Amino acid sequence: MKKIWLIFTALWGLSGCGTIVTLVDPTENYTAYAGVRYDLEMAKRWGLPILDLPLSFLLDTALLPYIWAQE
Repeated sequence: MKKIWLIFTALWGLSGCGTIVTLVDPTENYTAYAGVRYDLEMAKRWGLPILDLPLSFLLDTALLPYIWAQE
């Protein structure tokens, strides 16, 4: 059981957070649900399921007031 949790934790950590990646990227403005879009692009490119997608969705939803304040 410990081995499964170790593998799961490693995969979770390696998946990266799409929201944070898009927030830190200085080349583009952050838009609504940019983290989710980033995760979906990475899933298409690498063909792997992105474990971070639900968390990116939640964080992007929490950041909606920030997006609206930018406009």
